[in-house]
Amino acid sequence: MSSAVKRISRQVLCHLKKTYKPSDFKPTFIYRNIWGRKRYMHPKVSSRKLADMRKNAEYLGMDPKEMGLPPKKEKKPPRTKPPKGAKHERNAPERKAKIQKALEEMPTVIENWRMVRS
Repeated sequence: MSSAVKRISRQVLCHLKKTYKPSDFKPTFIYRNIWGRKRYMHPKVSSRKLADMRKNAEYLGMDPKEMGLPPKKEKKPPRTKPPKGAKHERNAPERKAKIQKALEEMPTVIENWRMVRS
């Protein structure tokens, strides 16, 4: 088996030789319209191009941090939210506790009822 050789164009190599500022990878908020409209301007280097530059730099053995590329964002773990379930299932523990409490108080309730009745 032969390993695949990645071809990198001159244009891409030129981009890899440049050093970038952190602001080149972030959108900028500009208030520059005659009607007073505010706009977000796209970053100079898109996320897709940034990812390609990082991959090519790693392939060529260059350090992306030296070029001024921002570090990779850590992936957040998926959110663990319990399923909603049916209402009677959600309220079951409260209902059972209420019934248990009523059963424990039942002898005194019956005694009071007998006293009132007689």
